[in-house]
Amino acid sequence: MKHRDRLADRIAQVMQELGVTQQEFARLVGISQPAISLYLKGRVPPADVLYRMAQIAGVSMEWLLGAESSEPRMVRESPPAYGKQAVLLELWERLPAEIQQDLLSLLRHLSGRMGEK
Repeated sequence: MKHRDRLADRIAQVMQELGVTQQEFARLVGISQPAISLYLKGRVPPADVLYRMAQIAGVSMEWLLGAESSEPRMVRESPPAYGKQAVLLELWERLPAEIQQDLLSLLRHLSGRMGEK
């Protein structure tokens, strides 16, 4: 397998594991969706983009670039909110304050009910 193919496969794997679309992943990385599409077709991203992808995915840049390793999770620090959490946070921040309060009440209620079971 070529280096570029492995990189594209790993980017796709990361997106699948995070459960995000190309558009959502692009937003998390801070680039355009067409750029993600190019990387999934084999174009190699610039170093700063690779770094952000690795941080978001919780993997090393070496693994993302296709290094043979049985242990892809080699990042020493975990980012505070990436992947699904970042998507949720972004959606949350778009909501009006009164809806945020209603949702918090609902979540507290639901989590309390889960503790009863």
